[in-house]
Amino acid sequence: MIFQCRAVAMLCLVVILMQQAHSSYGRPQDSSKTPKSDKAERRQDVELTKETQIGDAKVYGLIHNKSEDKDAVQEKEGIHSKILSMYDKVQQKIVNLLNPGAVVDKATAKDYEPNPIEDYEALRLSIVNAVDFFAKQINAALNKPREFFRKANKKFTKTLNDLGSKIIELE
Repeated sequence: MIFQCRAVAMLCLVVILMQQAHSSYGRPQDSSKTPKSDKAERRQDVELTKETQIGDAKVYGLIHNKSEDKDAVQEKEGIHSKILSMYDKVQQKIVNLLNPGAVVDKATAKDYEPNPIEDYEALRLSIVNAVDFFAKQINAALNKPREFFRKANKKFTKTLNDLGSKIIELE
C-alpha cells in the first residue's frame, strides 16, 4: 500500500514537471531562413518530382541516398522529447506494477474431451428399451389372471345379487 502511494506521488510529480517544462520552454521557431536552406528546399522539391522506373511502373518522389545537401544537420532529441520519453517509461512501469497478469487456464486437453459415457449412449438406450419391453410383457402376463379373476368375481357378485333379489321378492 505504501509502495502504491509512493508510486502515485511520483507519477503526479512527473506530470507536474512535464507541464512546467512544456509551458516554459515552448517549441523553438525558426524565424530566419537562410539562402542555403531555400536552396536545399528547392533541391528536395526537385528530387521529389523526379521519377524512378521500378519494373514497368513509374514511382515519383523516391529519394536517393546520394544527397546533394551537405548542410543538413542530424536532428537531436530536445528536452521536451526526453521528458515525454521519461514520463512514458515511468507510466508504463507503474501500469505493469499495478495491473495483475491474466489468470492462467489450468485445464488440460483431457478436460475438454467429450464424456466417454456418451460414446455408449446407443448401447445404453438399447439395454434400457429391452428391459422396459420385458418388464411390460411380464406385467401383462401377470395381469391376465388378475383380470380374469376380477371379471369372474364381478359375474359371481352379480349372480349372487340377482339370486338374493329373487329370494327377497319371494318371501
